[in-house]
Amino acid sequence: MIQMKVRAVLKVCGIVQGVGFRPFVYRLASCYNAKGVVQNRSDGVLIDIDIRKDLFESFMADLQGKRPPLARIDSIETRFDDALDRSGFFIVDSDNHAPKTAVISPDIAVCSRCLKEMRDTKDRRYNYFFINCTNCGPRYTIIKTLPYDRPNTSMNPFKICPECKKEYDSPIKRRYHAQPISCFGCGPILSFLDNNQAVLATRDDAVILTADLLEKGKIIAVKGLGGFHLMCDATNIETVKRLRNRKNRPKKPFAVMFPNLESIGRAANLDLYDINLLLSKERPIVLVHKRCFNETEKSQRIAEIVAPDIDRIGAFLPYTPLHHLIFDHISRPLVATSANIGGEPIICSAGEIFERLGHVVDGVLDYNRKIVNACDDSVVQKTGRSHEMLRMSRGYAPKSFKIPFKTTKKILAVGANQKNTIALAFDDKIIISPHIGDLNSIEAFEYFKRTVQTFKRFYNFEPDIIVCDKHPEYETTKWVLNFAGNHNVKDNKPIKIMKVQHHYAHLLACMAEYNIKERILGFAWDGTGYGDDETIWGGEMMIADTKRFDRTGYFYPIRLLGGDMAISEPKRAALSMLFEKYNSVKEILSLFLPTVEAFDKKKIAALHSMWQKGINSPYSSSVGRIFDAVASLGGFVQQASYEGQSGLEMEAWVNPEIKKQFSYEVKNGIVSLLPMIDQIINLHQSNRDKKVIRTMIASMFINTLTDIVATFCKNIQLPVILSGGVFQNRTLLESVTCRLDKIHRRYYIQKNTAINDGGISMGQIWRALHNFNDDKNEQ
Repeated sequence: MIQMKVRAVLKVCGIVQGVGFRPFVYRLASCYNAKGVVQNRSDGVLIDIDIRKDLFESFMADLQGKRPPLARIDSIETRFDDALDRSGFFIVDSDNHAPKTAVISPDIAVCSRCLKEMRDTKDRRYNYFFINCTNCGPRYTIIKTLPYDRPNTSMNPFKICPECKKEYDSPIKRRYHAQPISCFGCGPILSFLDNNQAVLATRDDAVILTADLLEKGKIIAVKGLGGFHLMCDATNIETVKRLRNRKNRPKKPFAVMFPNLESIGRAANLDLYDINLLLSKERPIVLVHKRCFNETEKSQRIAEIVAPDIDRIGAFLPYTPLHHLIFDHISRPLVATSANIGGEPIICSAGEIFERLGHVVDGVLDYNRKIVNACDDSVVQKTGRSHEMLRMSRGYAPKSFKIPFKTTKKILAVGANQKNTIALAFDDKIIISPHIGDLNSIEAFEYFKRTVQTFKRFYNFEPDIIVCDKHPEYETTKWVLNFAGNHNVKDNKPIKIMKVQHHYAHLLACMAEYNIKERILGFAWDGTGYGDDETIWGGEMMIADTKRFDRTGYFYPIRLLGGDMAISEPKRAALSMLFEKYNSVKEILSLFLPTVEAFDKKKIAALHSMWQKGINSPYSSSVGRIFDAVASLGGFVQQASYEGQSGLEMEAWVNPEIKKQFSYEVKNGIVSLLPMIDQIINLHQSNRDKKVIRTMIASMFINTLTDIVATFCKNIQLPVILSGGVFQNRTLLESVTCRLDKIHRRYYIQKNTAINDGGISMGQIWRALHNFNDDKNEQ
């Protein structure tokens, strides 16, 4: 009986390039005796096959159900025609003429099969530091433009050798069209350089020398996938002190790379969720609880100054072959912190390491393949039954979302000034960049501009609409106005600018992640954001949907004494609350409080005058600043050396068995915590044990914030969104969600995008997608 054949032409979109998708299709087609071709295109992958009609549905099920581990299929467009008289199935050269819409894969940790080969003394890639395949290795960090072919990557200068070429050309091999494929004979060279930039060792000797110097207490810059790490022995107190002094980083926690999961288990309390995050193909930094050590375990301890005065540690596992090779020669955990000047982008070249961090490092382990696109480590933490993203970068980004409709406009969102990311929307996609960082320096802002150009180049993208924050002093806002102005002079088609309020964008980001269309009650709590009344917001309760928001509540604003100085000195936020509470400086000076003790008497009088006159003292409703105030009043932190220090240090003192809370008032939606001050004073006066006082204050404050959420939920029966940097505080988030569970309230928290300002670009673009035809003044 003659079986009818049909020609099916499939356009497959998603993460389908650089992940072994074409060889997978080749093998699948062979199983079905299908004839035709598969081809990379700038908009995805084209599959053109002749196949038995009765087998087509089964083929499609296998195409989606058995796809390679790194592949993601967002959509398949299918058209049918009469079968052609074709023989064989072929992988053909890429077509670069289609619109550039293909999704770029993030970089992925080295896979177990590559590691097994690297350990095999008989394998030609034994101990090869750059081993990779279609299931692992660099992607985003080496690509210049689409499609993802070797000439478009930083591997292009390395001429492939005959043995690698055989693997590269064979569809049945794991390295078929693995663009970074190489070996000792044709790949990049690994070198160790001293501080005079002289090469001391190469290949295996460079790895051995690196491990030896790390063991001797030296600080080494090691080139990773998306930039350099500064590495040193995490168990050596003096070495970590030296790194802190040289890098001028007094207390901000360092991340630690451990040789294996067992070694993390000796330093931290892990549950199954933590373990799954640590072992995931993305290999992020995972914030985990420190273990308590007894005297006999001291030799295994991570130096306390790695993450001082907090109960968490950022732990991660080796994710490149080079990391694994280093740990073959040293068994100790290593500090692995981004090589940069505080707040600036991660450094990608050895030359810049010597120029900018030459005073910090004792040597550099480098290789001669260029990092095209910098990409820092991602940071996540488990919260309750799920996890939240604190920094979305290596392994997770570029992040793409398929949206449930198509847009005819090309939209660029430029995010916030802190923890910046950008986002693009076109066709039926949103693409979010990896973490860019804080745009407080010329170097950081240049990196922002380069990232914009990179993504424009990836997709031949010229925006019709650009979305930014309402803050007039944000560098991103200024850039948008300048960019659009210059473009409009050259082009008759003007770029439309849309401005979105910062905290509304936080909520919109969560709406976007879950495609929420209904109205919600949103709690957007963070450190700083420009409000519609031109004051600083940050403790917002909003009723919102994709079209608008109503500010239904907020925290009683306090003055930030000295403006930005109040952010680095929590004692100023506390003093401002005291000024609101008491009538005179004399009363304040008589108080038995750590805040008062932290100031000179004359300074308090001078700041009171500043407060009274409103000089350099803007109002703020920020919960982040309230955390600072309580941290000062409780004696936790008076001078902060990094963002979020107050919350992290207080979190370490919370006792979940304590159910008491502080008093507060809510009038017309305005939350006042001034009644809390008397109770904090009473705690100091009634107990001289600082540990007891800190435990009570930290626990009661978390309980108070939780009760404030419950109070607003009681009056407003809507689904809840929790967003903003304050909800990075795991203890607070778990306390709030536990209360919401008890009152059976549906709630949403971002999981796949950053809950802090790293998610702002997502929220901005979601607003624009729903409103780009609205010519009214956007909220």
